[in-house]
Amino acid sequence: MREFKIFIIVAFIIGVMYYGVEPLAHHAMHPPTAASDYAFKDLEKLGNIDVANGNVENGKSVFAAQCTSCHTLNSQPDADLNIRNPKTLQPVGEGGVLPPDLSNAGLIYDSTYLAHFIKDPVRATRLESKFAVSCDGLENEALEKCDISNEGKESYPMNAFNGAISDSEIADVVAYLKSIAPKSLSDKEVFVEACSRCHSAVYDKNQYDSMFFANHNAKIESLIKQGEGKEEAEFIESLNDEDKAFMNALLGMAKAKEKKDISAEKLDEENGTLNEAINAKTFEDFGGALSVLNASLLESSFNKAGLHAATDSEMIKAYLGNTPPDLSMMIRAKGRTELAAFINNPQKVPLNDIQRAVINKLVKNKQDEEKAALPADLSENDRKAKIKEINARDAAYYGVKLPENSMKDSWQSSEDYTNMAKDMGVMPQGKAMPRVGLTKEAETQVINYLETIGDSKKAQRDSLGLWIIAFFVLLSALAYMWKSKIWKDLH
Repeated sequence: MREFKIFIIVAFIIGVMYYGVEPLAHHAMHPPTAASDYAFKDLEKLGNIDVANGNVENGKSVFAAQCTSCHTLNSQPDADLNIRNPKTLQPVGEGGVLPPDLSNAGLIYDSTYLAHFIKDPVRATRLESKFAVSCDGLENEALEKCDISNEGKESYPMNAFNGAISDSEIADVVAYLKSIAPKSLSDKEVFVEACSRCHSAVYDKNQYDSMFFANHNAKIESLIKQGEGKEEAEFIESLNDEDKAFMNALLGMAKAKEKKDISAEKLDEENGTLNEAINAKTFEDFGGALSVLNASLLESSFNKAGLHAATDSEMIKAYLGNTPPDLSMMIRAKGRTELAAFINNPQKVPLNDIQRAVINKLVKNKQDEEKAALPADLSENDRKAKIKEINARDAAYYGVKLPENSMKDSWQSSEDYTNMAKDMGVMPQGKAMPRVGLTKEAETQVINYLETIGDSKKAQRDSLGLWIIAFFVLLSALAYMWKSKIWKDLH
């Protein structure tokens, strides 16, 4: 019985200590925020774009006319879809950013987000605190309010197509991007597409490439066997539409790799004729289809430098205000749950901070009313003293409480005062990173990738935990039996 009492006391003390260190600390350091939203419902108020019924052919035409001055489609053989020098930075303020190739955009980005990003990238990325939003289509008070909110803000590096093309044309572009996107990508490919223009992962030294690209290599090896002993024209003709698209993508990647090895200045020489010449290359220029296939096999190797961001960190800092961190160990710093919430919306702030901002604004309004009502004949010193006294008054003094959340959308919780705070102009700012709009599946792949390079032994460590618990249970049982045998005459 004495042992049982000792056990209860020890278990209670350890339980209190554990709660103080883990759950309580976690709650204090990670206050509640709005739930992750993979449907991007906040964009609905900007217009419902029918992304499910876009016209692919028209989308290709609109893309060629409106998007190719900044973006490329390396997976497509059409030279006029790859006219841009892929190494030229898009300037923004004192910084710049490398416009992405959009070959895989239709797979990894949510369709609703992608459509609204085309329409107004600032609203979609939720960077309204730094960049000017599009005011096209607004009238009267709404237009005036929009213009005032844009004062002193920078222009976003990508133009808003709100008003330049119709919502149906935007839906067509999204449909086209989805039609040319691959059916799947490896975890590393999703990370490279979604994150590596800004972020490095120097712990990735290609040591896991055989695992990341196992399916890719298996498909290539199958095509190599299929093409052996055949004329190139016969081999290409024997492929189904999916395999032909895959071969075109490999040809496009071979061209992109050649451009990568050439300086941006050289690609721009003679009005970009070198860039055009590379775009015009066929399989024959790379030694034939089988040579392209063999060169596209990806195996584990060792690259001492690791995976580095495509854009210089100082340029990103000038663009967004902060230096993007290396993400090699981010999985250990944040964990899967927090990392997923952050990727879904980096602009997310604690709900109590938003509520506090609303209350502070209401208090400030009361203070301003009192200051305006001060007698005009007050001396300068008396006025300053009175204003200081008014500024010291808080919500309790004025009886100000959090008002009813009348401006929330149907999908928002009653604790989420985001809409009211934005309407008052007091919404707290989130992180400098833009919302990127990944689908839940793509987000999971990014996290899986980060776990592979930053915490590759996690599964083994987790499984070992059960064995350690079992060991201590057995040790406790043996210790109790030993104690009972040795001390039985004294207890």
